[in-house]
Amino acid sequence: MVEANKRAKRRAAAAEGLTIQLVRGNGRPLFAQVHEQVVDRIAAGDLSPGMRLPPVRALATTLGINQMTVARAYKDLADAGFVEGRAGGGTYVRTPSGVTSRKVRTPREHVENRPLLSERLFDLSHAPGVIAFTANFPVIDKACIDEFKACLEAVMADISSCFHYDPPTGRPQLRLQIAAYLREHGVVTPPEDVVVTSGAQQAIDLVIRSLVPPGAPVIIERPAYYGVINALRTAQARILEVPLEPDGMDIAALETHLSRHRPRLIYTNPTFQNPTGTTASAEKRRALLALARKYGVAILEDDHNSDLRFAGAPVPSIRALAEPDDPVFYVRSFGKVFLPGVRLGYVVTPARARRALLAIKAHSDLHTNALMQEATALFLKRGIYKRPFERMRKSYGLMQKKLIRKLSEGMPAGTLIGRPEGGLSLWLNLPEGTEVSELYYRAVRRGVAFISGEVFYASHVNPRTLRVSFGSMTDELLAEGVSRLCSVAADLMRPRGAPSAIFT
Repeated sequence: MVEANKRAKRRAAAAEGLTIQLVRGNGRPLFAQVHEQVVDRIAAGDLSPGMRLPPVRALATTLGINQMTVARAYKDLADAGFVEGRAGGGTYVRTPSGVTSRKVRTPREHVENRPLLSERLFDLSHAPGVIAFTANFPVIDKACIDEFKACLEAVMADISSCFHYDPPTGRPQLRLQIAAYLREHGVVTPPEDVVVTSGAQQAIDLVIRSLVPPGAPVIIERPAYYGVINALRTAQARILEVPLEPDGMDIAALETHLSRHRPRLIYTNPTFQNPTGTTASAEKRRALLALARKYGVAILEDDHNSDLRFAGAPVPSIRALAEPDDPVFYVRSFGKVFLPGVRLGYVVTPARARRALLAIKAHSDLHTNALMQEATALFLKRGIYKRPFERMRKSYGLMQKKLIRKLSEGMPAGTLIGRPEGGLSLWLNLPEGTEVSELYYRAVRRGVAFISGEVFYASHVNPRTLRVSFGSMTDELLAEGVSRLCSVAADLMRPRGAPSAIFT
């Protein structure tokens, strides 16, 4: 016991010597810099479980910053599961899953007590008087609806084959049509390597559950799709973030993580990335694939809506660049392109990983809805969707240009607005000195909603970011919604630049 107490004191003393370098004026909030450097020290092993962090007041004095700044950084670290407060005072690096287990625990209480983003988005989009820039999926062309209705009626005429249990891999006719569809997009795969799922989210979850044991490191982009962050937290994975550059993931930072942590999986959304809209260059896709081969790590490629390209030349998917035996899992959905609501997606899986993935799917839902599979297979086979889809691509391209123009005219000076070559979202970065959390609540009260950027970060939160999606917009709603949003942003900025009567 005495020896254990000595070890505890040594751990506490080591953490007291924590060195943090703050850079002022670089656009990164000071609390975020503290947060990020503590996470980096934990990832590097410099801070190990049980170490005590410096007291808030002591660290604030050392760094020459406000105590509230350090307190906020510690709170965010606790919310993300990196540290914990203990009885008697003090903040300690979180101990993984008990004294004897090496598994890293996800802060389930924090995750479960937060409102589901999907519920929040649905509520906002249907709230009376609220214009919601939240839909990252399209409104379907009437011709597509009519065609799918005809396909459903054809299947209903001989529906008896849909009233029995199917294998978890999916119906043969749909897998055949998916393989043909992918071949047109440069992805050559046999139908037996296609696994049909209930949307892309289930496909992502199945891949993670089949590859990632609790506590295992996984690399994602920063920022990243919130659905994969949630799936990784549920799997109790250790999330490692790699910054996005204008042409894709930071390859040097990626290799640093690969060499230091030996992760089990790299998740990437390389085309019209959600939320930023970034498209990774062909060079970076090849570099990522080469690193995955070098370090023996699998890739989960989420190709959510590469069909909705408005400008520029298409870039081959990583799966298209890969060899058949490369461990690249390629996920797509029908919901982000032309059939939202049918809840059908799929994953192209390496042959040697198919059995393990199917075993997990069988435990999850046995098989995906048979009726929808048959109707979708017929819909793809007939190919009539191609003409209305071209009209949809043109109309959304014009809408994106209009949205960028109006935001550029109305948002405060210094706002950075993404200009992606496709997709249904724009990524905004507000000027320094503002925070999206304050803008969000003012905007909802004014009758306009968007997605706060915080949900797209696993730990290194940029509090000035937001996603504006226009999938469900009409021209009239877009113009009024942008007007409201810009007005609220202007109101938020004005008081910060004006003298306060309290200090006159």
